[in-house]
Amino acid sequence: MACVRRLMVAAMMVCFFNGTADAQTDVWPTLPATDGAVEIPAQEWPLRPGKRSVRVLVHYPAGKLANVNHDTGIMLTLHNWGGVDCVGTASPRELADKLNVIALCVNYLQSGPRDSIEGPEPYDFGYLQALDALRAVYFVFDNLKKSKRLFAPGRIYATGGSGGGNVALMANKLAPRTFACIVDLCGMARLSDAIAYGLPGSALNARYSRDAKSPYFLSLDHQELRYVGNPDHLAVMKQLGNTAKIIVVHGVDDTTCPFRHAQEMVAWMRRAGLNVEPRWIAKKDLDGTIFTNSGHALGNRTKITFEVAEKYLDLNSASKLVRKGATDFECRDEVRFPTSNGAFVISYAAGYPVARFESLLLVPSYSDHTNLSTYRDRDGKDRPIKTLDDWQIRRRHVVAHLQRVMGPLPSPLRRVPVDVKVVDERRIGKFTLRSITYQSDPDDRVPAYILFLTDPRDAKRPAMLCLHQTTNFGKDEPAGVRGSPDLKYALDLAERGYIAIVPDYPSLGEHVFNFKAKKAYASGSMKAIWDNIRAIDVLETLPEVDAARIGVIGHSLGGHNGMFTAVFEPRVKVIVSNCGFTTFRKDDMPSWVGPRYMPRIATEFGTDAKKVPFDFQEIVAAFAPRSFLACAAERDDDFDVSGVRHVIKAAEPIYRLHGAIDRLQAFYPPGPHAFPAAARQRAYEFIDRYLK
Repeated sequence: MACVRRLMVAAMMVCFFNGTADAQTDVWPTLPATDGAVEIPAQEWPLRPGKRSVRVLVHYPAGKLANVNHDTGIMLTLHNWGGVDCVGTASPRELADKLNVIALCVNYLQSGPRDSIEGPEPYDFGYLQALDALRAVYFVFDNLKKSKRLFAPGRIYATGGSGGGNVALMANKLAPRTFACIVDLCGMARLSDAIAYGLPGSALNARYSRDAKSPYFLSLDHQELRYVGNPDHLAVMKQLGNTAKIIVVHGVDDTTCPFRHAQEMVAWMRRAGLNVEPRWIAKKDLDGTIFTNSGHALGNRTKITFEVAEKYLDLNSASKLVRKGATDFECRDEVRFPTSNGAFVISYAAGYPVARFESLLLVPSYSDHTNLSTYRDRDGKDRPIKTLDDWQIRRRHVVAHLQRVMGPLPSPLRRVPVDVKVVDERRIGKFTLRSITYQSDPDDRVPAYILFLTDPRDAKRPAMLCLHQTTNFGKDEPAGVRGSPDLKYALDLAERGYIAIVPDYPSLGEHVFNFKAKKAYASGSMKAIWDNIRAIDVLETLPEVDAARIGVIGHSLGGHNGMFTAVFEPRVKVIVSNCGFTTFRKDDMPSWVGPRYMPRIATEFGTDAKKVPFDFQEIVAAFAPRSFLACAAERDDDFDVSGVRHVIKAAEPIYRLHGAIDRLQAFYPPGPHAFPAAARQRAYEFIDRYLK
């Protein structure tokens, strides 16, 4: 597999301090001839500035470099929190000899009790520690390549216990194209508040501070990075082609690294499509030899590693895992993980990883939102958009500017279980109408309908998120319960075989929401976007739904609400907006500034369309290459139809760049601000074309 360049929905940033190492001027050692220890250069630790090195213990098959052959792999075996060398993990000697691997123990950052447990600095919790471990693998990999010694670059594995399990998981995250198998033994899945600040809920204390002025302050971005189950980051790994078998072995009675965190991590990995295999150890699984404890200790971690993973690690096994394609060390590009205020970038330009954080503090502005032919580089210079990578830079700017106006997309740390509760379910003719509520965030439940044919036509069906206009009827109107019969598009789509979900917009329908009292969102628009994203999470819980075939449709408020959602939510494959937008310069700007919409348009941009840092041309272009249909009435007195034509024309070059110009369409029926039969029929045929 060739290296895959990542196309992600994140904002463009400028470099912000995160510590760098001038490793190009450091001396990298050569491999020892026999088992031994070496010191390799490491990235600077900002809390103790200056050059840093890491001790690596190298173990060869039968103890000699000369025994390395074309079948020999590389395997990390990583010690626990507070340990050194090879403590609390699988024996490197047994791994090297039984599996024909070069087994590496790494004294990554804060190894030993003095720095990890007793020291004043907060515990790194897997970030620089994983970079240290990856540099150890690179050191061996690069030496073998340069010496032209045959080995098996597709056989790169990692295991570790407790803190070492966390570092193994993080190494797979930061180098998603490198490992064939990860064996996590009761590792830490997330840097929860309890662990970060030594609160009840875990015996661990990472010693972080909540004080933003403290050098030990834990920023939201750093907490998000250290969340191994972060769904946004798992999506990046999947997009880059992560194929590693991730074996998660965890005791159900573990309170040190809480079992519920491991369950949550595995659930998100499964949803992302990663190859995860959980092994939950209960008291009934204890055999007194391999598994002796259903808590944190588990048992003999060497024997456990062989018990759960030998069939994947042994070359003589029919189930052996050998990764194909170039590693991150060979791709020589960057891996980006978006966070609430920027992105962590892992650069492999030099072969070994060098990480940095890029902040959203400064984002290039564009005075002409119609001109989508250029992007601005980090020096503020305009560059022509010639490639998809060029466009992704401009797209990241668009997303950043949307968040300047709407407020940030909520952190994945707020992505609580949807906890669907059925309020009522009734059959209406051939349909089932299910009334539900779901947990959108820790503080709010959203009322919604789910509509579907009672007698299913297919085992897996496409689904549509159906969003209502500004009406106190809320979800009732698209569901056909009451309101205009021209706006029952959820009912119509259910009749065509779709599973339709219809949430209430915040403060409309049954969704009681006080914007003044709820401070977690800067705008009603962002609150609605998050509710819609969670509605798609609800759809994915339904076994009848084909998660690869989900679209959104809406009229008026629902039309632009669906568009905003689709910018942030790549699972939406088809977008239909009816009478939902025009360019800001042809719109009534005061209508956008209420609490249900975007108050910052008034408070920060003076209700001036020329000052608002995005427009709908950029939003539509951001959909490419996904399918978008705009239905715009010729006599719409809310959204000027000429502005819609202007938007479509401006977005065409980006759709052509993607080779998807046929997926960008517009329909202009005669008549006022409405969704007449002709427009609905055109919309349904468009949806069918791309989702059926």
